[in-house]
Amino acid sequence: MFEDTKGEYGRRGEWRARGSKAHCGARCYKVNRTRDRLLVPVGPWIARWFDHDGLRKEHSTGTTDHAAAERILNKLVTDAALRRDGVIDARSDRYAAADRVLLSKHVDEWEASLRARNRTERHVRQQVARVRELLDQMHVERLSGITLSGVQTALNELRGQKLTWKTLNYYAQAVGQFMRWCRRDRRIPENPLDGFVRAQTASDDQYVRRALEADELRLLVSTTQNGPASEELTGPERAILYQVAAGTGFRVSELHSLIPLNFRLDDDPPSIVLGAANSKHRHEDVQPIRDDLAALLRDWLANRPADQPLWPGNWKKHGARMIRTDIRRARARWIRATRDRQQRRKRRDSDFLAETDAAGRVVDFHALRATYITLLVKSGASIKVVQELARHSDPKLTMNIYTKLGVHDLSAALDRLPKLPSPPQPERLRATGTDNASAGNPADPHLFPHQLGRETQQPGAAGRTDAPNVGTADATRNSFSATDIRDHARNGAAEGGKGGDGIRTHEKRICNPLP
Repeated sequence: MFEDTKGEYGRRGEWRARGSKAHCGARCYKVNRTRDRLLVPVGPWIARWFDHDGLRKEHSTGTTDHAAAERILNKLVTDAALRRDGVIDARSDRYAAADRVLLSKHVDEWEASLRARNRTERHVRQQVARVRELLDQMHVERLSGITLSGVQTALNELRGQKLTWKTLNYYAQAVGQFMRWCRRDRRIPENPLDGFVRAQTASDDQYVRRALEADELRLLVSTTQNGPASEELTGPERAILYQVAAGTGFRVSELHSLIPLNFRLDDDPPSIVLGAANSKHRHEDVQPIRDDLAALLRDWLANRPADQPLWPGNWKKHGARMIRTDIRRARARWIRATRDRQQRRKRRDSDFLAETDAAGRVVDFHALRATYITLLVKSGASIKVVQELARHSDPKLTMNIYTKLGVHDLSAALDRLPKLPSPPQPERLRATGTDNASAGNPADPHLFPHQLGRETQQPGAAGRTDAPNVGTADATRNSFSATDIRDHARNGAAEGGKGGDGIRTHEKRICNPLP
């Protein structure tokens, strides 16, 4: 008659059980003290049916009216049949159920998924904090409340808090990652941020790093070698640290995790192995190094514990301050190295070993990674080789962000281009009909027929009236004036013959007089 396993106590202490009577359906009833008989119903009707997946469902109708409860049950059965037949998309129920959950709970589950994917604790905290701050700025509590325009408005409001557009792009990237996770987990039908375009950061006061030149790096290392302790590291320890950073491109956290066991200096080629737990992309990296750096490290690691960090301490949080202190000391040493006042003034005005150059680019510890990649590019290595050594997934990041080339580097690349062929000199052709007159001679009447009437007589040539052997086969050629040439052409045309030297043919339409 009833299911005692579903029983519960009511507000007044009576025992209630979910059971059924003939032609009554399932609902809650009062039962007697011995729990063997249902008394009066005390709750709404409970609907039981099979959904589109064949699973048995049970849900309160919310009403004590039997007719109303039957109508609700019929609707649930009909909807299940429509979903089973594909008339209604069954996924809409899942989306509706997810939208009824508070947004903060979705963020909590996303945070748990990030940790399950072995993301670093810092990355998880940073991404979740950005998403929560942006969603709080939007004042939404459901997934359906997140819109593209709402995100853009919230970013503009955060911009008023003196955040740069580059920082705001990180916020947009975090909330976009969260929404893509919701879409993959089938919590939303589509991602409302698919059309989002990040803001241009050209107008910001960007933090642009510069790469050190080879001479700057040498002077920095030599000065630090003999310098005092700083940030819990001695001068020689910092000098080796700078050389390893500039010779491998390792990041601060990666360098901080290195122990002597990571160095394979006797391999061919020598290399440093970075564990997957300490690498940024969570893969083991085998980074080859130069032989001279390997020889330097072999002597330095000789008496160090194999399982102890090489550069312990809290310096990784103050790496920029540490290297800037050393670079100021190296620059001061370089300026004092000359006694010439004019030369000192010139060095003070230069960008050599400057913390910030004339273009506003700065030096921090991560600039050693940019130095490593830039020197690789300058050495002529291919883009693929530089990308692999930099451990980047995208060559655009390698070439556009980390490669720092100056105008002198670009000019040097132009110098390696082959010389352009010089334009050919005009060939001086031998003229016909003249006495060795060249085609470039401005006095040649064949080149300037429109000036025939104004040409002067060529030196050494006799006129028609002065020619001693006219009509003979003498070596001296007859010379005609411009007037004789024109008269000869007119007479030939009037007689109906060929004009000039026979170039033009006789044409009666032109030569015959009009009637």
